[in-house]
Amino acid sequence: MKNQLLTTQKFKIATGLLLSSLYLSSCTKTEIQPYEPESMARISSFKIVNTSKEVIGAIDNDAKTITVTLPEGLYMTSLEPEIKVAKGATLKQGSDTLITNMVDYFAKGRTIQYPVTATDGSTATYTLIVKSDQPTLHVREVSSDPNTPVVYDQTYGYVFNFIDINTVQPNYPFVGTYETDLTIARASLVDKEGKEYNFTQLTSNTPPGVSNAYVQLTLNSIEGRITGSGSSLKYNKVPAAGDYYVKLRYYSREVILKNPIRIIYNN
Repeated sequence: MKNQLLTTQKFKIATGLLLSSLYLSSCTKTEIQPYEPESMARISSFKIVNTSKEVIGAIDNDAKTITVTLPEGLYMTSLEPEIKVAKGATLKQGSDTLITNMVDYFAKGRTIQYPVTATDGSTATYTLIVKSDQPTLHVREVSSDPNTPVVYDQTYGYVFNFIDINTVQPNYPFVGTYETDLTIARASLVDKEGKEYNFTQLTSNTPPGVSNAYVQLTLNSIEGRITGSGSSLKYNKVPAAGDYYVKLRYYSREVILKNPIRIIYNN
């Protein structure tokens, strides 16, 4: 009798477990997601090859972006890309040309895109994003007191007024060569309304030739200051008398001095 009771109890337990498992399996729903084949219109690799060490682009095939990050100390005025696409895909002819004017790219922005088509009919357009690991610019103020700007008298054109801007880091950011053009650097004066007056040239230098890296600006080299030549040479009141902020760009970084300078004319 005892054995019969045990057998009956085991049967009830087994039956309960079976029913529970059947109930749970009936409540579980398996969804099968449709397979979406990968588009053939893809860029498979992107790298910059006109550097001493190639720079690899990070490709996001979902966002259709390519991100290139230039390492610290690399100031390339142009970038030469090497682009490879997936099998069966074609890059639009001429879109893999040299990327020029990188300073303007960082200063003003520019859309650079790479259209791709494939034999399966798919198309894609990738957008290039260029970044730089260049450190932030830190420069010393020309005017130590915002309420007492350094004054530059521009009355006479034959008087060359220089603005010397020293960097906080003695060796950064300027390259070791003596620079007199606008290949890597830009500078301007900004009035209180935000209007800019661009310098047509600047000079930069860095140790060991000098004790501290600097940029030197000449107020006579502002656009519109000098017109004509020879006997018709004229020094114009450009910019007008007033307070201005110095804006300096070196490659991908830009800084505006917090304290203004003052320009005057005594005629």
